[in-house]
Amino acid sequence: MKVFLHTFGCRVNQYETESLRESLERDGGARTVEGFEEADLCVVNTCTVTRAADQDALRLIRRIARRNPAARLVVTGCLASRAPEDIRAAAPEAVIVGNEGKLGLAERLGCAPAPAGAGITSFGARARADLKVQDGCNLSCAYCIIPSVRPELSSRPLADVLDEARGLVARGYQEVVLCGIRLGRYLVESGGRRVDFTGLLERLLALPGDFRVRLSSFEITDVTDRFLDVAAGSGGRLCPSFHLPLQSGSDAVLRRMRRWYSAGLFARRVSELKSRIPRAGLFSDVMVGFPGECEEDFERTLALLESLGFCGLHIFPFSARAGTPAARWEPVPEPVVRERLARIRALDARLRHAFAARAVGHKRRVLVESAGGRLEGTAEDFLRVTLDRDPGPGLAWTQVLRASGPEALANVL
Repeated sequence: MKVFLHTFGCRVNQYETESLRESLERDGGARTVEGFEEADLCVVNTCTVTRAADQDALRLIRRIARRNPAARLVVTGCLASRAPEDIRAAAPEAVIVGNEGKLGLAERLGCAPAPAGAGITSFGARARADLKVQDGCNLSCAYCIIPSVRPELSSRPLADVLDEARGLVARGYQEVVLCGIRLGRYLVESGGRRVDFTGLLERLLALPGDFRVRLSSFEITDVTDRFLDVAAGSGGRLCPSFHLPLQSGSDAVLRRMRRWYSAGLFARRVSELKSRIPRAGLFSDVMVGFPGECEEDFERTLALLESLGFCGLHIFPFSARAGTPAARWEPVPEPVVRERLARIRALDARLRHAFAARAVGHKRRVLVESAGGRLEGTAEDFLRVTLDRDPGPGLAWTQVLRASGPEALANVL
């Protein structure tokens, strides 16, 4: 059986698709293919965090249904949980499996039941492996649909996480990326003791082998003193790269968003992180055009991001999600949103160039990848680096020669 798999959205979704791929190849005799036209089974794992994410997924679903009607089409993920009727309208014959049924999807497709605690053994041809440790969010941010499609907080048993990490390292992965919907809410009982996010990190960093751990997005309130002690004391085993969503630098907007921190608290914790880990690469999510955002609010956001020395931004315009409080509020006029997006994207370009320029003359340990025929990689601080020669797979020490826009050019040592 030939299988086409496509994932939209976050690292958790990517991990879940990879887990399904392994099950299908191991137990179902499947072979994954690059194009859906030749597949017998097509699985689309969807995202619904924005309207654009919905549209992208539905566009692919319609194409598959139209151009390969003989294939069995399965649609899963967050859009399948939120709006199955939209999927049914796009592809009436599709099998729709929401997040609540995703764990049993492999069995439904003919695979043997997975052993308790089973994870993945590889991550395809990628140089790094994602490791899902947590799922679910129970917050009530005014703009966010995710708590309605992944509402239950759950954390994987510590032993399962450690076993999976050991296996990935043994198979040659030198970078493991921890991911979760609310990564910082990891919490389990192990050996009669509570193990939280920082405790999990401590145990992973203590595993033997030449590898490093990277964190996906987590919240500023997870940057505790204990976390900083562990991160600063990791000896480079933990990548000094931190993605901390700000959303807005205005306290008034943060309150309307129902975020639980102030701009001042955010700034203090980032400053403390930078004082403990001076070479940290700092990145953030920023929302533009949230209902009620005025020019002063937006200016506060720009000023805070620049003053804190962020290295890059994930910028997105407010996208109304039906069923969330903010969807009912009066939107910021579209021309105003476009103008603000242009300004903050210009700031992002300056921040990324400054980040690359600061690395010139310094050494970086780069995870070697390739893209578009070029030899590239990612440094520990998440700087993208183009290499002068191929050092082989894995981690390689480099010397940064110069900056080129948001990237750096480096010699392999």
